[in-house]
Amino acid sequence: MPQVLYLNSGSEDYLADGVLHGLKSLLGADVVDVPKRDPLYAGLDPEYRAALYGRGFTLFDRLPDLPVDRDAPLIRALRGEFDLIVLGDIWQHWAWWVQLRPHLRTLRANGTRIVALDGGDGPVMYPYGPSWWKQMRPWPLPRAHGRVDAFFKRELAPITARVRYFGLLPERVAVRRLLRHVTPIGFSIPEDALATGDEPKTKLFATHTVDPEVAALLDAGEAGKYHFTREQDYYDDMRASKFCVTMRKAGWETLRHYEIAAQGCVPCFRDLGDKPALSAPFGLDATNSVSYTDARALLDRLNAMDDDEYAALRAGALAWARANTTAMRARQVLAAVGLDAPA
Repeated sequence: MPQVLYLNSGSEDYLADGVLHGLKSLLGADVVDVPKRDPLYAGLDPEYRAALYGRGFTLFDRLPDLPVDRDAPLIRALRGEFDLIVLGDIWQHWAWWVQLRPHLRTLRANGTRIVALDGGDGPVMYPYGPSWWKQMRPWPLPRAHGRVDAFFKRELAPITARVRYFGLLPERVAVRRLLRHVTPIGFSIPEDALATGDEPKTKLFATHTVDPEVAALLDAGEAGKYHFTREQDYYDDMRASKFCVTMRKAGWETLRHYEIAAQGCVPCFRDLGDKPALSAPFGLDATNSVSYTDARALLDRLNAMDDDEYAALRAGALAWARANTTAMRARQVLAAVGLDAPA
C-alpha cells in the first residue's frame, strides 16, 4: 500500500481533515500525520471537542489511534520512505512547502509524489492576493501549482484565475490555463456518519436553521445558533426531518451540506443557482436538493410536494452523500498522482 506523509497545520480545516480521515480509513498506520491531528482520533476529551469549530461534530473523535512513527518526517521523506507527501493546508500553513521546495529534485528521484490542498474559504488561492503579498514572509512565497504533482483548490472560481494571472489574460484563457495545474475539490463525510435512509420522518424541517428568513417564518429562533451539544442529537433531528436549510457562508462549500444529505434529509440550498461551476459542492441539483431564492416560496413548494417526489429527492440526497465520503475523496487524491488504494 502507498506510504503517505501528511503534513498539516495542526488546526481545523475541513478539507484537510476530511482527506486525512479518508486516507487513514483506507491505509491506516501507513499514513503518518505530522503534527498528529489529535481531534480526529477516538477518545477525544469532551471539553476540548466542544471548543472546536462546529463543536467537533462529524469529522472528529472517530479514527482508531494506531501506533505511528512521527519522528524526523522530512529527513525520512528525503530518504525515499514515502510514496506521497500531502501538504494538507497550504493556504493557511505554507511552511512545509517552503521547506520542501529546495528538495524537489531529490524527492522526484525517489519517486515521491506531492499533493497540495488549498481549503481556503475564499476563491483566491495560495500564494496570490493581499494576504500573501502584503503580510507574509519570506516574500515572494514559492508557488505550488505546476510544481507539485497535483494541486486541489476549494472555492475555485473565475476570479481565482484572474488574480493568479494578475488580470493580464482574458478570463476564459486564464481559467483554461489555471485548470491545467489546479483541480476543484470539495468536502467529504465519514461513511459511518451516513443514515440508512429508512428512518421515519416526523416533521417538515430540522431544528437548526441557518437562513434568517426561513427561521423567522418557522419561528425557529436565532438563525445559525447551535441547538445541539451532542452530535447524535444533531443527526437524529435531521434524520427525523424531511428538509433542512443550508446556504453559502464564508464560501459556497460547507460541511453542513454533507451532514444534511448523509442523514437522509433533503438539503434546501439558498441561491444554489448562483454558485460558480468550478466551486464545490459538486453534484447538488434538482435530483437531490431544493434550490430557492425566497423563503415563503420555499415553504409553499415543500408543503405542496407529493410523496413520490420527496422519496426521489431523499434517495438522491443520500446517494450524493455516499458518493462524497472521506474515503472517496482520498481515492480521488491518490488517483490524481497515479497511486492505487485498497479495494
